[in-house]
Amino acid sequence: MHILGICNGSLRGNSEILLKIALTEAQAQDPTITTSWIHAPSLVMPLNPAPLVGTLDISMGSNKSQMNGTKTSGALDDRRAALNAILDADAIIVSSAIYSHQPPGFLKVLMDRIGGPFLDAGFVTEALEKKAKGDPQFAKFECDQRLLKPRVLGFMMTGGSTTPDQFSMALPSMQVYFSCLHAKVVDQFVGQNCLDAGSVLLNPDLTERAKLLAKNIVSQTGKPYDEAKYLGTSEPGACTYCHLSAIELFRDNRNGVGCVSCGARGQLVVSEDGGILPQWEKDSRWSCLTLKGKIIHGEEIMSWGARERSKIADISSERDQWLGVQIPLVPLPSQMAEGLTNSIATVHL
Repeated sequence: MHILGICNGSLRGNSEILLKIALTEAQAQDPTITTSWIHAPSLVMPLNPAPLVGTLDISMGSNKSQMNGTKTSGALDDRRAALNAILDADAIIVSSAIYSHQPPGFLKVLMDRIGGPFLDAGFVTEALEKKAKGDPQFAKFECDQRLLKPRVLGFMMTGGSTTPDQFSMALPSMQVYFSCLHAKVVDQFVGQNCLDAGSVLLNPDLTERAKLLAKNIVSQTGKPYDEAKYLGTSEPGACTYCHLSAIELFRDNRNGVGCVSCGARGQLVVSEDGGILPQWEKDSRWSCLTLKGKIIHGEEIMSWGARERSKIADISSERDQWLGVQIPLVPLPSQMAEGLTNSIATVHL
């Protein structure tokens, strides 16, 4: 079994320290486990890259990417290595700082480039079933089988604030970033009052919490999604699927609520002691963490895309008119140095 660590904070900072504590503890629990780690902010990715060859395209070719594929002089591209590391891993522990209520954007950039629709386990599952049933649209469909193997996740996050209001979107963001993998989140926590690099070591409870997360990860590694257990803490009324407590209120005249993190739906109910807490739906079709939710979303995207593509020709002239509008780009030193200004303008305008 191999555990991959992903650090999404400063080098030599609290995120790196906690990650190394957890990975070391994992190997202490089971000496046969191997470990490695990636520093997300150090990954090199080309500007506006085209999708990696061989990655999935849930739009079935209609939407190549939101990137324009402009070439740059730099040939370095760490995306494939990062993707392989994720797919090879039987477990992933992510250790991240918290900036402005959320994980730093480096990790989102990485998952936007290699995750999401390019790494969608639900789409793969449905496509393989359709192929087996002889659907001609999926006759030549192939996928990386590593995407479908059992995999578990753990999230550790630290921030300088002493109050939890500053961490409101930290764990919800993590849940969304990795939801495409259909890997069971086994444990997750946020550590407060860790401002300076290394200050996490001033709080023995946090270092012990990192070791506990590692133990929980090891205990569930190798188990299928439906058999792996969530071993972390959660508040009363927390979402059944992501175990977090961020909700939105629906104006549906039935006290409906939705989970901000994963999309599951429920209803506010009054308990016997007079408290009001969410009661979450079972076998959710809305949560991005359930296989059912992933498959339904994939089918929706494909069917909507087919309807939309049939109408594209009707607006092609208007589209070209808007794309032809000449508005000066803000001059950026990087683009001027690479001579990219004209090529970007050509692509976008």
